[in-house]
Amino acid sequence: MFFYKEMKDFYSFYVFFLSISIGLFCLFVDYKSLRKKKLKKEAKICKFIGWTYLVGNIGFYIIFKVFE
Repeated sequence: MFFYKEMKDFYSFYVFFLSISIGLFCLFVDYKSLRKKKLKKEAKICKFIGWTYLVGNIGFYIIFKVFE
């Protein structure tokens, strides 16, 4: 319960916007750049990280708003 309260206090619109921006940057800019350089393994990892940021951030938003 302590961890939930600390995370809820930390999570703000700024953190939400920043996390979404990082996820989109990984997916649309970094991923394409790595594919162009023929770095397939790194591109796959970057794509995974981008999706994790997006889905995780939306999940946290839903959890913190529903259980408010």
